[in-house]
Formats: sequence, structure tokens, C-alpha cells
Amino acid sequence: MILKVYPTVSACFEEAFSLMKKYFWMLILIIFVGVAIETPMWLMQQNKPSVEELKVSFSFLEFIQVVYYFTIASIYSYGVIHVFTKVARKKDFVFEETLLGFKTYSRAILSRLLVVFVVGLGFILLLIPGVFLACRLIFVPYLIMDKKHKVVESLKLSFYMTRGYFWTIFGMAILSFIIIMFGIVLLGVGVLISLVLVNTAFAVFYNAAEDLHYADACKEVGILPEEKNIA
Repeated sequence: MILKVYPTVSACFEEAFSLMKKYFWMLILIIFVGVAIETPMWLMQQNKPSVEELKVSFSFLEFIQVVYYFTIASIYSYGVIHVFTKVARKKDFVFEETLLGFKTYSRAILSRLLVVFVVGLGFILLLIPGVFLACRLIFVPYLIMDKKHKVVESLKLSFYMTRGYFWTIFGMAILSFIIIMFGIVLLGVGVLISLVLVNTAFAVFYNAAEDLHYADACKEVGILPEEKNIA
């Protein structure tokens, strides 16, 4: 199978398209719930006060938005990653597994905060370092959910496991953007389908890279490999 040899952009999306058919409606539901969970953030974003006197209120709304993202929305996304990893491995799942991110609550929050900080710092310094770091740290939530690694371990492992795949990840991100934009043209259902495809493709990419590079990455980081926890 080509993905066991070299996970390319086209191979990941082709495999994802094939895999998503079996669980299509359940995956649509999972993505729909994720969009619904993130909706309050977008509503707050759209309802920003425009007058000078409401600056304090505006700052408070921003604070609530950030807290909501890190404590609820991003945690649910970790459970979604867990489910899509199972899809990539052709394993059955139930909807309740999308809530498993809340079982690793502290690690999920800390890892997301750290990744946002590191990538954000890269964007502040220059655009290119931010893009580079975002690509190299893409496996952090997968390693948190799949391998149950600690936060710093996950960052190090992700950096090693993505070595040599920057252009693959960047290419997948560009293609994902195009697919999502095309989904927006097709209105709501199209967006959900495009998000299912994109999430499946990245899970397929992680699964392939995990098979190929996880053990070696553990050796370089100096930790013992963990068995696949997603059965």
C-alpha cells in the first residue's frame, strides 16, 4: 500500500475519500457538532462593539472567547482527532468517543496553549517561521490522544516525525483550503463534507507517518515508544 511507503498529498486524500464513505453520516454528525460548538465564538466575533465607550466590554468578550476556545472547543477537537484516527485505521467507533478529549483535559489545554504560543511567536517574528512551526507541530494532538504522551514529549515527537514532510503538510493545507472554499460555495452541506474529507486525510497522514517514523522519533527524543492506544 502506497501510504506505508511514502505519504503523499494525493495518496492521503485518495485514501481519505475511500475511508470516509463507510462512516459518512456519523462523521458528518461529528463535524456538525464541532461547528455548533464553535458557533458561539463566531457570534461573539461578529458582535464586537463599535463605539469607544464599550472597549472594556469588548475586552471582556474577547477574554470569554479565548477561554471558551481553549476549554471547550479545542478539547472537543481532540476527541474528533481520536475518532478520525480510528477511521484511518479502519476501526469502528461510537459518537461518545468525541468526548475523550475531556479525559485528557489538562494535557489537551496545555498542548494547545503551547502550540499556539510557539506558532504565534513564529508568526510575530516572521511569517515563514510561523508556517514552518505550524506544519512541524501538527501531530501534537494526535500524539496526545493516540499515544498518551506528555505535552513536551508530544511537541518533540511531532517535530521529529514531520521531518522531511514540510512540503507535504503545506501542500495538504493548501489543498484543504481549496476544498473547504469549494465546500462553502456548495453551502452548509458542502462545508461539512469538505471538513470530513480534510480531517480524514490528515488522520491518514498521521497514521502513515506513525507507522514509519514513530519508533525512530522516540529514540531521538529519548523516550520509550507507546503502543497504539486507539484500538
